[in-house]
Amino acid sequence: MRRVPMNEREHNPLTDLTFLLGSFTDNGRSLRSFVNHPQELAITILVTGLLSNSRWAMDPEDAIKTAFVIHEQIQKEVQNYQSLKFVNNVENCFRKPELTEE
Repeated sequence: MRRVPMNEREHNPLTDLTFLLGSFTDNGRSLRSFVNHPQELAITILVTGLLSNSRWAMDPEDAIKTAFVIHEQIQKEVQNYQSLKFVNNVENCFRKPELTEE
């Protein structure tokens, strides 16, 4: 694909996103081959999403800071969900079985 400067191309959000992801992933190369740490991978994906959203018009520094805040909130929610799930599983282990009269 010949790289055409942004001002010479038609502005199509789907085409722009495809071009961005194609360039970012080396045309299909897995992100995991670039980034091995899960947190770094999550931040990278969040920053990419934030920068690709033209309505927010973020500069890279703000996108990185925002991605860390979003990632922290996601981790808190995941931790809360896992804790609730664990408590529910533990409570089910100690619950007396209900006897039915037959």
